[in-house]
Amino acid sequence: MTSSALLGALRRRWLLVLIGLLMSAGLAATAYLVSKPTYEITATVLLLPPSSSVPPDSNPYLMLGGLRQAVDLVGVALSDENTAHDLQAISRDVQFTAQADPRSSAPILVIDVKDSTAAGAVQIRDLLVQRVPARLDAMQRALSVAPGNRVTATVVTSDNQALEVGRQRLRLAVVALAAGLASTLALTALWDSHRLRRAVPAPPSSAPLGDSAPYPSPPMTSGPGAADPTTGGEPPQPPAPVDKRENDDDGALGDAPGGRRALRTVGDAGRGAVG
Repeated sequence: MTSSALLGALRRRWLLVLIGLLMSAGLAATAYLVSKPTYEITATVLLLPPSSSVPPDSNPYLMLGGLRQAVDLVGVALSDENTAHDLQAISRDVQFTAQADPRSSAPILVIDVKDSTAAGAVQIRDLLVQRVPARLDAMQRALSVAPGNRVTATVVTSDNQALEVGRQRLRLAVVALAAGLASTLALTALWDSHRLRRAVPAPPSSAPLGDSAPYPSPPMTSGPGAADPTTGGEPPQPPAPVDKRENDDDGALGDAPGGRRALRTVGDAGRGAVG
């Protein structure tokens, strides 16, 4: 269907187009509302060297070397089954990562939490931040490390609120709207072509249905009355009947030419003489 024909169909079936547009908008809104949003919140935790390794009146931030491995160990410790079970009890849509900051060489642990609700993301982020010093201390106590030689942790940054991220909901709404519009155009074109075909009148017949002439029978090709191909397909005609009286007169006078004319002349002369 050409563009002009499609525009004509849309103008003729404007009511159907209007209904399709409303349904498409409703479908897009439903897809946007039904799909779950994604909220993200982060926090960063810095590991500090033990107090025994820092000289008096020294800055511990200048002695952060060698703690990168400890950051990786803490990130692994936060990925155990107990932590996952506790987080699933809060929200089944939670996704989180606890790993070293790839943008820095400092021993910084980045905790990133994504959830379908802002409150759930904040609650889970706070729970993970609280578990960092606890897991770090438990790991060092398991190795019987003296309290003065243990690595500690401190929170560097913590977002105040979770923000909605991603465009998944918008993508779903756009896809639903596009599908609705395409279906509207296709159904409108099909319905318009169907109605136009039904509106075209049937061609008039040459004779009424009840008084229609019978079909001519095909010509016979054999037997009596068969068509003769030499005469254009017409059957041969029977010979004309012969008058017996004329035959008798002709026989009496013989086969001489003009015999019948002579007989009539003699008869007329005889009637004149008698008169």
